[in-house]
Amino acid sequence: MMIKKFSLQIPIWVIAIAALTSCSSGSKFDRQKWHYGNGLDFPLRNDILEDLLQNHHIKGLNYRQVIDSLGSPQRRDSLKFTYQVLDNSYEFGRKSPIHKKNLIIYFNKDSVAIRTEVYDHTDKKK
Repeated sequence: MMIKKFSLQIPIWVIAIAALTSCSSGSKFDRQKWHYGNGLDFPLRNDILEDLLQNHHIKGLNYRQVIDSLGSPQRRDSLKFTYQVLDNSYEFGRKSPIHKKNLIIYFNKDSVAIRTEVYDHTDKKK
């Protein structure tokens, strides 16, 4: 009797752990998800950013390969691309502080990506 009770509990714990693990990690990077948005808001980027940085090597790609993978950046400097991940400053009736998050890709003089950085900032006041 005790063995049956114990054996029924194991699958429940396995399911619970699997559910918690899948909830805590973001979605897999997908180009269509990355591009989805209206130009002011890209609602899927934050969820896939971690997978992009962990599993898709940006460092070493040239300028054209980055654009082929991620599209045109929202901001472009001579040696830096900035992709908007989050920006709630456009939300009508926003009650929370402004939160901005960007993926910044730095290039060397040969147009090869040498480093990525995530800029994540929340204003202290509304």
